[in-house]
Amino acid sequence: MLAASRDAGEVVGRPAWGKDQPNNYNGEQNCVVLDGGRNWLWNDVGCNLDYLHWICQHTPSSCGSPDKLVNTTISGSNFSVGATIGYHCPEGHMLVGEANRSCTENGSWSGRAPTCKYVDCGPLPGLEHGYVNLEDRRTTHGASAEYTCHENYTLIGRERRTCQDDGQWSDDQPECLFDWCPDPPTVYGGSVKSSGRRAGSTATYTCQNGYIMSGQPVLSCGLGGEWSGKAPACKYIDCGVPPNIDSGRYELLNTTTTYGSFVEYSCQEDYWLDGTEKQMCTREGKWSADTPACVLITCIEPELPAGSYVVGYDFNIHSTIEYHCEAGYILRGVAVHECTMQGEWSGETPTCEYVDCGKVTQLLYGSVTYTNGTTYLGSTVTYSCVKNYRLVGVASRRCLENGQWSDESPRCEEIRCPEPVLAEHSILSVTGNDRVYGRTLIRTADSGMSLTTYKIGSLVKYRCERGYKVVGEPLSTCEDSGKWSGDVPQCVYVDCREPERLAHGKYALASNATYYGAAVLYECDANYELDGHGRRLCLENGTWSSETPQCKEVLCGYPEKDDDMAVQVMTRSIGGIAKYSCPRGQYMVGNSTRICLKKGTWSGLMPVCKYVDCKHPGPIENGRVIVMNQTTTYNSAVEYHCVPHYERIGPYLRKCMEDGTWSGEEPRCEMTTGEENEPQNLGLSIGIGAGVILFLLVVVGLIYLRLRKATPVKNTENVEGAVRKEDQNAAVMSYATLNDGNAYGMPNHTNIYENIHEDNMYDAPYEETSHRHHYEPTPISRGTMRPMVTINGVAVR
Repeated sequence: MLAASRDAGEVVGRPAWGKDQPNNYNGEQNCVVLDGGRNWLWNDVGCNLDYLHWICQHTPSSCGSPDKLVNTTISGSNFSVGATIGYHCPEGHMLVGEANRSCTENGSWSGRAPTCKYVDCGPLPGLEHGYVNLEDRRTTHGASAEYTCHENYTLIGRERRTCQDDGQWSDDQPECLFDWCPDPPTVYGGSVKSSGRRAGSTATYTCQNGYIMSGQPVLSCGLGGEWSGKAPACKYIDCGVPPNIDSGRYELLNTTTTYGSFVEYSCQEDYWLDGTEKQMCTREGKWSADTPACVLITCIEPELPAGSYVVGYDFNIHSTIEYHCEAGYILRGVAVHECTMQGEWSGETPTCEYVDCGKVTQLLYGSVTYTNGTTYLGSTVTYSCVKNYRLVGVASRRCLENGQWSDESPRCEEIRCPEPVLAEHSILSVTGNDRVYGRTLIRTADSGMSLTTYKIGSLVKYRCERGYKVVGEPLSTCEDSGKWSGDVPQCVYVDCREPERLAHGKYALASNATYYGAAVLYECDANYELDGHGRRLCLENGTWSSETPQCKEVLCGYPEKDDDMAVQVMTRSIGGIAKYSCPRGQYMVGNSTRICLKKGTWSGLMPVCKYVDCKHPGPIENGRVIVMNQTTTYNSAVEYHCVPHYERIGPYLRKCMEDGTWSGEEPRCEMTTGEENEPQNLGLSIGIGAGVILFLLVVVGLIYLRLRKATPVKNTENVEGAVRKEDQNAAVMSYATLNDGNAYGMPNHTNIYENIHEDNMYDAPYEETSHRHHYEPTPISRGTMRPMVTINGVAVR
């Protein structure tokens, strides 16, 4: 595809050929142009035409003729790819743009063609005490002007100026200044030396000893006949006496302390100077360095060979260190070294050589122990024998410097005891010896002499003949020292004589003898038992063992019983009888009589008392039964009530009797006749009124109890108080709240007692008080039963 640019960088992407194009005239038209004569359509042309500025080539080899603007000229005729051309302007003109362009690989020239601009910098002003010379007598672009001064005047500024691109002359207008100076000024305490008096000459100032210069030391003769700057001043400087140093001294080499003076420091023996030894008094009035110090000479940390360590107090001069070797090493060389004046340790560093003596031979019937488990130099080995053997030889050996163990190896020898000594009237027996196969050897006064030896641990037991006691330790052991333990005991005769008589009993001598070891036996008469030991022995102190026993009559203990049970005992002697009885309202389970037996215990087992229970009497027709205090045991009571329009025939209250039955006959409820309706209606009205009053009292009582937040009585003291209060004030019953708690009533029925006439409610078990229509029930005794107390509506036992 062919492409070209109308302007540099503007791409033509849609080729449209002009009329009759392309025609490839003569077969040489390999380039195309946008032809303005063809309405800027494509036209194929030859690639070597020099009037074509912009062409499109398939494989360009040149860029064609470069374009140029007015007043510009081009240098260079090589237009091939990679060639460079230059642009130039006529005299007085300035080139605007790049002066050089290159033919690129795409067949176009780089950049844009520059232009030429006419520039005139204008005339220059005249130079006082000098001349201005315009080269070529022009002031346009590139023109030069040269400046020169009269005699004894010096040009200050650029000697040549050029007309620049911006239409201005380069640099500033120079000047011609006079160049002869007078004598330089003098200074106190110093001197001056000059190189001349013309411009550029210098005057150098120096100060005398002890003075320093303040200001510039050199002045220059400037144009106009003046020295540059102000003459310096010489100021007197004294650094003062230098400070003293510990363990050292200083010396003033010039005997002065003014500027330029020197001081030299030195230290006493055994000290080094830390700092600058020689210092100078500077122009700042200070010595040239910090005050040095005298430091005690020290040596570096000593070298440590393998297997060694050093012991020393410090590393200061004259201090000593001592080399030691670690365990197993021997020191080769001098052990003690001293820190010298040069800060080095005296002598050569010693070495440590490792020494190992190796293992020793094992010990028969013994063992070898290496201290710390090592065999190197200084190590020790200890020997020990097994039990019953003693060591013959040294107990320990040491590894020497020559790599050998000290002394000879020891041996283990068995330890044995000789024949034990036999005392008079004694008998001894030996057990545990290894040469009699575990048998016991017995020696008496009749035995002959023996040379038998005994192993360690063999046991000798001494006994005496009958009637004799052993005085001393009767047992002796063969110890590891080869001797029998303790002293040989002796046999001494002992007699305890006849024992005292026994009341209600007798004694008998077992061996019909009273000497040491004899026994006496005691026995009691019938129905008596022995209190004490029945057998006594004659002791080694000549007395009978323990106290004389006594014969005491055999008695049974007090028979056991429960809390409520009673027992009567006539006598606790053998054959005595214990009779048990139960309290009223309880019956006995078991035998009520027990007999004291010969062995001092009561026959049989203890009987048990159980409460009499009459059980629930059962319901009645047209009425209900209320069990008082929720119990049916002895002395408890039940109440009988009839429904409205029925009257009770029989007792109102029945009690549980001792025989387990309820007292009296069971009542019954029969319907009332018509003649009694009128009084009953009256009673009904009274009963309703009384029920309302009682209901209000119950409500008030409940409110009062809730405010009190009463809790059940939980201690005996409160219960007993409540019992006493119950005994004094019997509960007042409300017809409207009667409930037997046993599901014998009618729970979902209306109150059946609201219309019961009050006159017919209570029977004989209740007594009428002085208040009319108010009754108090007589408290019912429960005998020995636990009291049932109702406090604030809560039953508490």
